[in-house]
Amino acid sequence: MKIAIWGSYNYGNYGDDIMAVQFAKYLKSLNVEPVVYRLDEQLAQRYQLQTTDSLNELLSDAKFCIIGGGGFLVENFSAPFEEDFRCLHQVSIEKNCPVYPLTIGGEGLGKNASLSYWRREFFQGDMCQSCTVRLESDQALIEQFGKEAFYYADVLLSVAEFWQIKSQSKQNNTHHKTINVGINIPNTLQCKWLAFQLGIIASIRRDIVFHFIKTYLPSSSINSELRPKQLSSNIKYYVYTDPQSTLEFLASLDLVVSYKLHLGLTALALGVPFYSLGGSGKAKVFLNSIGADFAVWNPGDKRFKIAAFLSNPQNILQARNKFDFTIINKLSLNSWGHLDFLNKLVNNISSSLR
Repeated sequence: MKIAIWGSYNYGNYGDDIMAVQFAKYLKSLNVEPVVYRLDEQLAQRYQLQTTDSLNELLSDAKFCIIGGGGFLVENFSAPFEEDFRCLHQVSIEKNCPVYPLTIGGEGLGKNASLSYWRREFFQGDMCQSCTVRLESDQALIEQFGKEAFYYADVLLSVAEFWQIKSQSKQNNTHHKTINVGINIPNTLQCKWLAFQLGIIASIRRDIVFHFIKTYLPSSSINSELRPKQLSSNIKYYVYTDPQSTLEFLASLDLVVSYKLHLGLTALALGVPFYSLGGSGKAKVFLNSIGADFAVWNPGDKRFKIAAFLSNPQNILQARNKFDFTIINKLSLNSWGHLDFLNKLVNNISSSLR
């Protein structure tokens, strides 16, 4: 039985890729045949998955298609994403292939979010079925299109258990080991200034290592994240190559500072504190939902406040204590609801074929 997985997987982005691979791995565990749309060939080979660049091939003979995660309920949408939805809407009709959007989300605007033309056409069309959303406020938006929506916490909060990543024990003192901080920031003038300051801090404080993180595959043409000009024993550069090794890398850190939601969210799921630096509305809404408003740094804070915070080992080592991991652990359990929903879909189709 073939199940299609559709998403924005042609950009080689960590957050999108890990959702695609996690859904595909889960479907394989249910003894069905997942096919992923436009997944990187090397990732497909590594995880023994089928992929195709043809939407016609993807949806042909598929019992159904899922949208495997994504910020598809945000207001601002670029032309390529809009074109993707036009194609999905039209080809799903041609192939008579029902589509179930799973763990999709917006920026906390709920039913007040204004979606672009082809997304509205898709969500209110006959091929779009019930959805799972990662923000409770998005239920009302989906229901406006006459579709049923179920809320579960972001599916990637399940990564520790799903990928069997062991969180590393970290003692709260400044002498236990070298302190490792993940830095993922855009290549802007303000952030270049911050990177310069971190370079000075690293040269003075030899016990802190800053790992600048690229969340796109080496083959990706996207180059929007800051890469340090000079590397040293205390300034390093980490490039995402596959979900498993990146999760293991994140688990080894003491703190992650990122403007990307899913880099920070998966770090938190592994027990590593996450501060959002000039992040999107998605990141802010998520941190607010777990009572971590303090972890939202605004762009105006970049120049002095952040460098001062990161120059103090105690700030870094005590950051974890500020987060309520009781809430995060509950959300991690709840996040399995997306996979349970998928399991029920597969069981329903299997039963109908007997």
